[in-house]
Amino acid sequence: MPRLLPALAVFFLVAGCGLIALFVPIPAFAKILLVLAGGFIATGALLTLSPSPAQEAPQPQPAQSEITPQLRHDLRGILSPAVLCADQLTLSADETTRTRATQILDALDRATERLKTART
Repeated sequence: MPRLLPALAVFFLVAGCGLIALFVPIPAFAKILLVLAGGFIATGALLTLSPSPAQEAPQPQPAQSEITPQLRHDLRGILSPAVLCADQLTLSADETTRTRATQILDALDRATERLKTART
């Protein structure tokens, strides 16, 4: 399970960039690459979720997730480019783009707050 958090953080970053790409005109090949990257990362995230036969034995789960300071720092570093992109999109003239950018910022803020409150 320790590999789950970085895989999901990267998945949400790519998913957020994919949502941004819907509203920002980029070349078709870049959209295709973005979709392929999201698929590969989603596959990696799903593989970390499914336990291997050796891990199927019940293990005690901690009451709260434990995140090391290094992991917290790394995850916040991964999320910061998405925050900057969404901040720039809030300045768009298009109302839909501003609304979606605000939704992305809210989700990223919740993820950052979760990192702050996670037990070390």
